[in-house]
Amino acid sequence: MKNKRMLGGAVLAAVVLYSAWMLWPRPLAAEFDAERQFAAAVTKVGVKDGKSWTNTDEQYDLEGSAALREVLEGYSYHLCWESLTGGNVIDGRGGTHETLHLGNSAGDSLISNGTARLFLNHRVVKVGYWGNRRGTELNRELLAALREE
Repeated sequence: MKNKRMLGGAVLAAVVLYSAWMLWPRPLAAEFDAERQFAAAVTKVGVKDGKSWTNTDEQYDLEGSAALREVLEGYSYHLCWESLTGGNVIDGRGGTHETLHLGNSAGDSLISNGTARLFLNHRVVKVGYWGNRRGTELNRELLAALREE
């Protein structure tokens, strides 16, 4: 009986520690260095008159961006199941119609489409804990920072 309690306690402690590790906030700015040279592209998609369209005309090539760095410093991310299972798809449902692709000279990458999920350095992570609000805010702030450059 005592061994079962100890085993149950150990399993519970492991689950709590694992959950805390996954949900612990990590600084987004530490994962993408916006002070390096980077390229950015914005993909816009939509449907008009029953036909889908895509526009990738908005592109940037910058030597670094203090404004982008400032936006990234205001956000954190945490791991999710897709981070651990190797998932590589960020669902666009509930996001914006603009997907931002960033890549810097160090090989860091960030893809944001306004949902809670980001593709950060070759893995899916989440911004915020409930719903898409933080992801939508991040996407809009990143786009505004780029367009001000």
